[in-house]
Amino acid sequence: MSKGVWVFVEQKEGELLEASLEVISEGRRLADQLQEELSAILLGYQVEGLAKTLAHYGAERVYLAEDKGLIQYNPDAYTAILAGLIKEHEPSIFLLGATTLGEDLAPRVAGSVKTGLASNCDKLQVSEEGLLLQTRLCYESKVHATLVCPKAKPQMATVQPGVMKIDTPDESRKATIIRVNLNSYIKPEAVRTKVVGFIKGDPKTIDLAEAELIVAGGKGVNDKESFQLIWELADHLGASVGGTRMAVDSGWIGSERQIGQTGKTVSPKVIISCGISGASAHIFGMRDSKTIIAINIDQGAPIFKLADLGVVGDLHQIIPALIDRLREVNSRESEDGK
Repeated sequence: MSKGVWVFVEQKEGELLEASLEVISEGRRLADQLQEELSAILLGYQVEGLAKTLAHYGAERVYLAEDKGLIQYNPDAYTAILAGLIKEHEPSIFLLGATTLGEDLAPRVAGSVKTGLASNCDKLQVSEEGLLLQTRLCYESKVHATLVCPKAKPQMATVQPGVMKIDTPDESRKATIIRVNLNSYIKPEAVRTKVVGFIKGDPKTIDLAEAELIVAGGKGVNDKESFQLIWELADHLGASVGGTRMAVDSGWIGSERQIGQTGKTVSPKVIISCGISGASAHIFGMRDSKTIIAINIDQGAPIFKLADLGVVGDLHQIIPALIDRLREVNSRESEDGK
């Protein structure tokens, strides 16, 4: 009989992604409702120290697979390990973050173990029958649909980053670490790819959900020509660019860069909101940003209630001044580095 809630936790250079902390916190909530055990699956190299952190967030077991070949994401190896563990232990629920890696890995694992998958969910619940109710937007983000997988196990879902609350860690919690014997799951001939290096994504093209720094523009930018200021500021900061629905509808920026309830949900370390009043639909998509800086000429704009730092003024004057200052700093650093 299938039992237990499992979570795949993603780490990068020995640091847990916030999306994974969100998923493990959600997994803990579901496990408590089902009165089942929560297990975390951790892959990488020299990452055993992260197991203690996972215990603090509620994991009772940590399946640890360490090898130099797992430093970078390898779809064949990762799939083989996860599918092998699932077939052996038969958890009832398996969750992943809907990150770039998670959205690539999840369908591979689901196909290998022959189960269903609900991707990019923004709400998870348990039914009276103990089934996982998986809610996600569909039909061009116009309708919420709730999916259920009553027969195939595990019930699999990827969770949209930034929508689940991260629990406060409890340092008194401990977890049992189970070391995974890779030879039991990975056949050398099954690993068809080899990762030879890692190229950091260009902020201009990476998915906004993955961005650590975002400059976003809204109605107050006024026109497409002025929106180039947003791109220029982002370029000097090494940031990604986003916009409100109004900016998208006006043709100032592509729909894939829309932040909000009908666009992307983001949780960067810093977001600079320029000319954005703070409509509820937009706030929904960026409220979990770690630091929010708002620039708006209207001191009564709702965005200021959410902002960590607010600048009241004309963005058409403030942003060029910021860009000039960044040029000075970058020039000075270049001279010092000679």
